[in-house]
Amino acid sequence: MKVVTGFGAILAAALIWFSGAASAHHVWLEPEGQGVQLSFGEFGENLRETSPGLLDRLQPQAKTATSAGEQALALTKAAAGFTGSLATGGGNVIAEDARYPISVRTRDGVTTRSLWWPAARFVTDRTAAKPVLVLDVLPAGGDKFKVFFKGQPLAKVKVEVVAAFGWSKDAYTDADGSFEMTLPWRGLYALEVHHVDKTPGKRGEEAFDTASYVTTLTLVQGQGIDMPPRPAQVLGKPN
Repeated sequence: MKVVTGFGAILAAALIWFSGAASAHHVWLEPEGQGVQLSFGEFGENLRETSPGLLDRLQPQAKTATSAGEQALALTKAAAGFTGSLATGGGNVIAEDARYPISVRTRDGVTTRSLWWPAARFVTDRTAAKPVLVLDVLPAGGDKFKVFFKGQPLAKVKVEVVAAFGWSKDAYTDADGSFEMTLPWRGLYALEVHHVDKTPGKRGEEAFDTASYVTTLTLVQGQGIDMPPRPAQVLGKPN
């Protein structure tokens, strides 16, 4: 039996990754100069919605989380995303849009009101952390991660792990919301999870029938083989 070791093992693991590209729209955070940028679009395709355009629908709020506690982070809207400046030491950044317009659709005489709640988290290391977002993806140390929904572990949910150059691999959480994933390339990754809650509810005075949550965890892998180039940035069309 032939055993693959060293660089060969890393390369073999990397090749298994070529399984497809990410698709659904989401928001994500990534380092930008001395701060972060929040983008809306498709991470794996480097597609970013713009203003004027779909970006104008977002009303995100952000904060930083460090050992000293949480602090609000001001976001400034630019042409292709929102930017925020970070103090020295940075820390983790969390962003979400709890005010995205509720979608109303009528089919065969039945009207459905759907809530969409996009959120993102950027971490500078893989130290285990506590959930803050309604749907949260968190590092749990090393190559381990954990998904939570409303503070409780979320079992048997798919997580799409996407490298910045566009290829992805799916993982599934176990009974306690955990999953493990080796990241073979050096560079930026997004871990994306979706969850639909069919329990009717209210956001303020607005009623909804279903709620769809999508959250991404982004991080920079410092070790591994060279990551292929990222696709050229694609900007969404103005309205």
